[in-house]
Amino acid sequence: MTRIFSRRKRPVLEAIGQSFIVLSLVGAVLYGGGWYPDGTLWQILTKASAVSFLALFVAVNVRTFGHALLFLALAASVAGDILIAWPHEQAFLRGLMGFMVAHIIFIVLYISNRRPFDEVGTLPVRLASLLWLFAFLAGYFMYDSLGDMRMYVFAYTAILTAMATTALLSKFPFRLTGIGAILFVISDALLGADQFMDVPAWTGYIVWVTYYASEILMTLGVMLTDDRPTNFGGYRFD
Repeated sequence: MTRIFSRRKRPVLEAIGQSFIVLSLVGAVLYGGGWYPDGTLWQILTKASAVSFLALFVAVNVRTFGHALLFLALAASVAGDILIAWPHEQAFLRGLMGFMVAHIIFIVLYISNRRPFDEVGTLPVRLASLLWLFAFLAGYFMYDSLGDMRMYVFAYTAILTAMATTALLSKFPFRLTGIGAILFVISDALLGADQFMDVPAWTGYIVWVTYYASEILMTLGVMLTDDRPTNFGGYRFD
């Protein structure tokens, strides 16, 4: 990354956007470290703040239809964060539905910005194939433990893997968007293991770190990519 900002013509909005990135990082660290006041409400607010500020960063810098889709995907992710943390007997299922909506929007975003077929390298194709193999094996070995949630989890897994596949095959940089999508798969795989299997308590920390890393990497992957003839002060990934 040799240059992030060029031809600055919106310095105020750029400063506000950068502040939202910093606040997002602060929220992620506070939640990951458990450094927030006692109470479910504070837990939910702290957790939701991390991706909420990413969504606000996108909102103040919306320039294209892709940016708008990214904002909607992040907003749906925030809803998933809240629903899965809100005390309810079906909290996990509700959170699953929220993130499923987010992944569908991500899929539309990545398909809209797909890379020409003749420009797709072998690495993204191989990684996508491995992700589908991993999804199949995970479903096979967790089949009995999923119980009544089986069909919901299988549907979610298919959509999640499709999201990661389209991200890998999109025009956005692999080292941001591609890696971010893979981290999302890892995070959700560990979350599923934590929900339906007996795993160490520290798994939850890895779930959060990989989840937040995936969201910020995918956000930057879209917002720092601009192939228009002129930039007009927007963000670039050069």
